Amino acid sequence: MKIGINALFFQHPATGSGQYMTHLLSALAQIDSQNEYVLLGPQPVETSQNAFPYHVQPLPDFATKNHNVGKVVWEQFTGPGAAQKHGVDVFHVPYFAPPLFPRTSTVVTIHDVIPMRLPAYQPDTRVKTYMRLVARAAHNANQIITVSEHARQDIIDALKLPAERIRVIYEAAGEEYQPVTDPEILAKTRARYGLNERYIFYLGGLDQRKNVPQLVRAFSHVHRLLGDPNLQLLIAGNPDSQKGPLFPDPRPVAADLGMTGQIIYRFVEEEDKPALYSGAALYVFPSLYEGFGLGPLEAMSCGAPVVCSNRTSLPEVVGDAALLVDPDKTQELIEAMRRVLSDDDLQKDLRARSLQRAAQFNWQKTARETLAVYEEALASKKSSVRRKK
Repeated sequence: MKIGINALFFQHPATGSGQYMTHLLSALAQIDSQNEYVLLGPQPVETSQNAFPYHVQPLPDFATKNHNVGKVVWEQFTGPGAAQKHGVDVFHVPYFAPPLFPRTSTVVTIHDVIPMRLPAYQPDTRVKTYMRLVARAAHNANQIITVSEHARQDIIDALKLPAERIRVIYEAAGEEYQPVTDPEILAKTRARYGLNERYIFYLGGLDQRKNVPQLVRAFSHVHRLLGDPNLQLLIAGNPDSQKGPLFPDPRPVAADLGMTGQIIYRFVEEEDKPALYSGAALYVFPSLYEGFGLGPLEAMSCGAPVVCSNRTSLPEVVGDAALLVDPDKTQELIEAMRRVLSDDDLQKDLRARSLQRAAQFNWQKTARETLAVYEEALASKKSSVRRKK
C-alpha cells in the first residue's frame, strides 16, 4: 500500500496539527516497514527529521499571492492532484480539510469541530464559507479519525456523519515529555523565566475558550489564602501577539486584583517545557472546550500534579489522575488549587497518578491504530468499486 500524507503543516510545525503530523509520521516509521509513504506539500520545507520522502507540488501562480486562497487551492485541487500523480492508494489529510472531490481513497483527521460549536470561532463570512466547504467534503472521505469520544459525538452532531465511519484514536505526549529531576536543570530553567522555586504553570493558548482570566482570578484568591509571597503563576504565551474579542487579555484582570507582580507571561521554548512541567507545584488547565487536551497529558507525562476542567474531552484524557473542577465555578477552582498546594501527600499522590495515566498513551499505539484505518479505507474503496461494476 502506498500512503500519501498532506504535509501542509510542515510549514507550521509548532501548531497542534503540525505536532500531530510530526509525531504520527515518526511513529509510523518505527512500526511500519511494509508500506510506502510519500509526503506532499506546496513548497520546500525542512524535513530532515523525517524518514519519508517529501515531494513538492507547487501551487499555480494565481494561488501564491494570497495565503487563504493558496491554502484552499492546495487542499481542494493541487494536493489531491499530487496524490493521484504519485499513485497513492490512500491519501491522509491530518487536519480538517478533506477534498470535496477526492481522487483517491481518503482519510481525514478531524481534531475537533470547535468553529461549528462555538460561534465566536466563526468570526466572519470567510471562515463560515470555509467551514461549510470542509464540512460538506467530510462526507466524501472514506474514513474519519478523531481524537476523543467527545469529539466523535460532536462530529456526528455537527456534520451528520454516520458513526461507523468515525474512529477514535487518542493522541499522546511526545517522548521528550518525561520527569526532569536534575536540580541544576530545573534551577537554570526557572532562572530563564524569572521563576521562584514554587510556581503554578499554565500552557495551552490564550484564546477565549481557554478561560485564562478565570485562572488569574482563582490564583489571586489562592495567593492570598496561602500567604506565600514567593508563589507565582507562569502563563505560557504573549498576550500582545493576538488581539480582539477572541483573545481576552488577562493582564487587566491581574492588575485589578493586585497580582501583576506575581504573574509571568512568557513564550515558552519547546526544549524548556519538560523542565517547566516537572518543576511546577501545580499545572492548571481551566479550558471550557477541547477536542483532546494535550497540555494536561504533557504535564502528567512529566509527573506534574494537575487540576483540570471537567468539560468536553478532558475527563477522558486525565481519568482519575487529576482533580476535576467546573471551570465556570471560581470557588471550585480556588479550592482544588489550594488543596494541592497545601497538602504534600495529595501532591505526591497526584504526581504518581499522573505518570501512571500518561503511560497509557503512546504514539506507537496511535500509529498502529491509524495504519489499521488506512487499510480499512483502502478496503472500503475497493469494495465500492466492485459494487459499481
